[in-house]
Amino acid sequence: MKYSIGDVVKFKLESGEVQKGNIQYIEKKRNGEILYINSFSRWAYRVPKKRVVSLIPRK
Repeated sequence: MKYSIGDVVKFKLESGEVQKGNIQYIEKKRNGEILYINSFSRWAYRVPKKRVVSLIPRK
């Protein structure tokens, strides 16, 4: 799936916890994309694209 800056997504942390957040930056690497996400719990995360669970549709 293609993601863009400003999309709201659900993503999985290494601990297994699922969080929601806004994509702030997308870094393209040779072995995949890295998403920088500001979560709604006021933390910022650097998440590989493969750990994104779903895209939350805009209303």
